[in-house]
Amino acid sequence: MAYPHRPTVSIGLPVYNGENFLADALESLVSQTYSDFEIIVSDNASTDATEEIARRYMADDERIRYYRNDHNLGANPNYNRTFALARGEYFRWHAHDDRCDAKYLELCVDLLERDPSVSLVHSRTAYIDRNGDPLIPLRNGFLDPDGFIERLVQDDDAVPMLASPYPHVRLDAVANRLTVFFDIFGLARTADVRQTMLLPNYYGADKVFLAEMALKGRLVRLDDELFARRCHAKASTRAASFKSLAGWSDASRKFDYFPLLILGGYLDAIGSSDLAPTEKRRCQRVLLKKLRSPYKLLRGR
Repeated sequence: MAYPHRPTVSIGLPVYNGENFLADALESLVSQTYSDFEIIVSDNASTDATEEIARRYMADDERIRYYRNDHNLGANPNYNRTFALARGEYFRWHAHDDRCDAKYLELCVDLLERDPSVSLVHSRTAYIDRNGDPLIPLRNGFLDPDGFIERLVQDDDAVPMLASPYPHVRLDAVANRLTVFFDIFGLARTADVRQTMLLPNYYGADKVFLAEMALKGRLVRLDDELFARRCHAKASTRAASFKSLAGWSDASRKFDYFPLLILGGYLDAIGSSDLAPTEKRRCQRVLLKKLRSPYKLLRGR
């Protein structure tokens, strides 16, 4: 099928068995005040009503494109596939169980067009439960309706570092300060994303992607909570073992010790960057902090 209009923004929406929340995610996207975008739905061979829902929305909105994989590739290859199909000047990923405020795209595009020093822009995150209601805040996390405690924070202390003019400071924020990595769902220039490794086939590859983007430019979070992360029993973040996380990330992998793969990804990101040798050495020294904290390294933090 030919799509003559090239949109300004591409939104990659990878999904597997997402009938529970897909409609809500699509509603939040088609309702954006900034309307020049495409949504690329890549279905990882779902066995539920995902295809029916996606095709129904596609029939009503020509900005939506639906693709179906012959088999389940795993999450990371499916995320990467949505990028391969993107045509816009700007790109972001969107999980099937999350949603955005109506002004999210408008404000993100505006900032990227005004400030070339910014490589990626996101917003503060609101945490919602399976019903779309706010989670109950606790001292060190949030409580969902099922009694599960989500160990989530806003990482406010890392935000100024992410927006620093110095690449090694931004890398320090990603590698050593962040505990949640939802900035991966931020908006970036497609040309910059194309120069990254995208999401390598191991769990935690989102951290490496953000590190690469941090080495390219500033990562900015808008002050308002324009992005809502849905927390529910089937979320990948609740997977219990390295084996299950490996299979979720790439269906062909049975086991990965992903913390070491993440560290190697950081080193590869530094080595392939166009930073000056002195700045690369500063970035390498940032990673030494992880070796001084074996517990965090072992946990992939």
